[in-house]
Formats: sequence, C-alpha cells, structure tokens
Amino acid sequence: MTPPAFPRTAELGTARLRPPRPGECETLAAGLAAMQPWSTMGISAERLAAFLKSDDPGAHRYAILQDGALSGVVSVRCPWLKGPYIELLAILAGFQRRGHGERILSFVETEAARLGMRNVWVCASQFNSGAARFYERHGFVEIATLPGLVADGFTETLFRKTLT
Repeated sequence: MTPPAFPRTAELGTARLRPPRPGECETLAAGLAAMQPWSTMGISAERLAAFLKSDDPGAHRYAILQDGALSGVVSVRCPWLKGPYIELLAILAGFQRRGHGERILSFVETEAARLGMRNVWVCASQFNSGAARFYERHGFVEIATLPGLVADGFTETLFRKTLT
C-alpha cells in the first residue's frame, strides 16, 4: 500500500520546503549535532546525516529554505496512529524565531486534514523544555513519556494535537 502523499514541495510564506539536495544532509546534520537535543544526547552528525539520507517510503523529508538559504529540516512520518508524526523539526541557529516552526506545524496540520486524518504527533526530549512549550502553545497535549526512545538515559514526551 502506498503511504499518503504529502506534497513534494511547499511554499510557506518566507520559507520553502523541498527535498534535501545532495550534500545538504551533511550540512544540516552538522548543524543539528551542535544543537539541543542532539548535542546533549551525543548524537553524531554522521548518524543524523545517515537518517536524513535513508530511503524510507513512509517519511517525507524536507529541507527548509529562507530566501534560498538552508535554514532547517523537517521529517514527517505518515501515516502514524491516524495522523502524521513529526519525527524531526529543526530550525538552524540564525534562522530561529522567525515563525518557521509555526508555519511548518500549520502545513502538517493542513495536509493531515486534507488526507482525512485526525491527529498530529510529535515528541520532545524531556530536558528540552523550550520545545515542549512550543508544542503546547500550538495546541499539542502531552500523552505519554517514552524512556530510551532516541537514546539510552533520556526520556521523550509524546504530544498529540487532535484536529477538528
């Protein structure tokens, strides 16, 4: 069965989503490895690049561009428990606090609704209180804690937003 299709590209105001190009996965991974939560968990740029480059028909991976500059990455797994799961959302330093995260959440919610899905899911590391506040501000509710999901010794919080 073919997974539900998210668009290949999307225009989100000042941001554009498109599949990462060759070489961009390494650039993105290097930026991620230096950021929370990956730096705290000791997840290497090599491991992150391998994830971003992996061929996975259930994952929709996008480079985020602002005015043509590589500014972040998002990976959405769909379907996952009656809706998409945002398995990775990261805005690189220097591009944060410009509304990209909010626009990406809106994009995922719009696509989920278009596909007739009723949930949007995301996890945040428990120590990453800024991420938890961001998701809660946008209507996500804590559902469960998942010890050791991403790395041993760390717990993730699973959040759900029910679409109406």
